[in-house]
Amino acid sequence: MDHQAHPDKPVCEDRADVLLPLPTDLPPELLTGHPQLDAEHRLLMANIVNLRQLCVKNLACADCGCCPASQRQHCESHLVAMLGDLLSFILEHFRAEEEIMRKSLLLMVDRDVCQAHMEDHALISLKVQEIVAALDPLRTVVLLRELDVLLRRWVNNHSALHDALLVRWLRRDQRTEDRGQKTEG
Repeated sequence: MDHQAHPDKPVCEDRADVLLPLPTDLPPELLTGHPQLDAEHRLLMANIVNLRQLCVKNLACADCGCCPASQRQHCESHLVAMLGDLLSFILEHFRAEEEIMRKSLLLMVDRDVCQAHMEDHALISLKVQEIVAALDPLRTVVLLRELDVLLRRWVNNHSALHDALLVRWLRRDQRTEDRGQKTEG
């Protein structure tokens, strides 16, 4: 499995920002304090790391033309498997979050916040489906970059904004419940 860049292929200097280093764990600003959500976000970070390990030429080649056909097939088959696992993971993760919204009554109290959160879920799911639909052995590295950007946006933006709001609501709800139990006892 020789992944040395070919001198006749241009290096994708415009892609240098795509593979920023990842922390080994969730950064403190992304910790929600909700055990299930934090565990699932850690799994997402692991998916990003695995995705990045799929192609060592991610930044060296504009497309997969610099790799032999056998390597392109290997990368594409692994990407297909990862996309299947990722799509399954995100659909379950989003379902669980939306169930938390309903059970906590946040959906009834602040429908707009929940609607924006669920719309973001739909956009993330749609983008993963678009990547699946665009599978092409010569574009695997391009799709890897797109997926990396999408997943980092999910971790950095979606989790920090939407999930943080949901967890704040759950904490408020828990404090209210705790106060109710103290007044009863």
